[in-house]
Amino acid sequence: MMTLSTATCLLLLLTTQAPPASAARPPPSEPLEVRHVPLAQVSAGSPFVLKAEVAPAWRLGALVAHYRTTGEPAFRDVAFELSSDGTYAAVIPMSPDQRVPVEYYLTARDTDGVESVRFASAGAPYPVLIEVDPSSLEREAVMEVYGQRRSRVGAFSEYVNYGSQTLNGTRYSDSYYRLEADFQYRLFTQVGGLRIDSIRIGVGHLRAHTPPFDMAAPAEGSLPGLRPGLDYGFSEVDVALSRYFGLGARLVLGGNVTGFSAGFGGRLRIGRPQGARAELEGEYTGGLGGSGTIRLAWDTVPRFPMSAAVQVTNVPSGPAGVRLLYSVGYQLSDALLIGAQAGYQARAAVGGGPTLGFSASYGW
Repeated sequence: MMTLSTATCLLLLLTTQAPPASAARPPPSEPLEVRHVPLAQVSAGSPFVLKAEVAPAWRLGALVAHYRTTGEPAFRDVAFELSSDGTYAAVIPMSPDQRVPVEYYLTARDTDGVESVRFASAGAPYPVLIEVDPSSLEREAVMEVYGQRRSRVGAFSEYVNYGSQTLNGTRYSDSYYRLEADFQYRLFTQVGGLRIDSIRIGVGHLRAHTPPFDMAAPAEGSLPGLRPGLDYGFSEVDVALSRYFGLGARLVLGGNVTGFSAGFGGRLRIGRPQGARAELEGEYTGGLGGSGTIRLAWDTVPRFPMSAAVQVTNVPSGPAGVRLLYSVGYQLSDALLIGAQAGYQARAAVGGGPTLGFSASYGW
């Protein structure tokens, strides 16, 4: 009988012996950790960036932010990406007009394919408020008053009668009419700390029949009535100094029978641009004269904006007179406004007459 050597027996014994239980189990995996510090609010129009730290990074399969605007039924997803500083970041797209808070929660998937919620949850997402600059809020409130309509075209006409004047035994009529058309664009743009509310451009046509106030009578016969007038263009800009104060500037360029004419004007507003306010206006145009106006406007009756004004003027080419004016408009629709003006004026303390005017504007 063949006997086995001692070495062979030991070798067979070692190969048939079961390995220890500790050697049969794989080493445990290091757990994935996600650290995220949420934001309480984000500025409107600014990028909404979420940041997170992951350790160990090799254990991360995917990190996802699930977000929605408050009130929306479904969430949208955006994945985190590795940044140059070793952290992870995700950018949630947000419109500059976003005002409703944004809600989100985070989920992570490790290299074992296990997915878990890491911050907030679908049932209780974390809300982030939208911070809006006060000037932007005021701008949006004003635009809401105008129904989000930036552009407007308008037309205005008036007939002004000062009555009649008797000079050197001859009676003359003293009246004029004015026609204007304009286009206005509302900017509401901040420039150097001031808000440019609007710009306006337009054209006008004025013709008058006035007595020869500044001419001496000839030895015999009578003087014909003068007919001064002006065809002109104008431009205006309105600037808001604050919520209840504003300034306006006006430039006029035109021509008449005597040649080229230029003019300028200004306006101070106290009160809201649309609503209850007081306005102080002044204007002078070469060849026509100047005027100063105090106007009160109010909107206490829905759809019927109104104003009353007192004006001191020597337009057109005469002695100073006083005008009392009342205007009322009617908002036919959100875009269309029509108006009427009535009043009375007199100058030279020897006569007076009525004013009648109409206006219309359309915005979009």
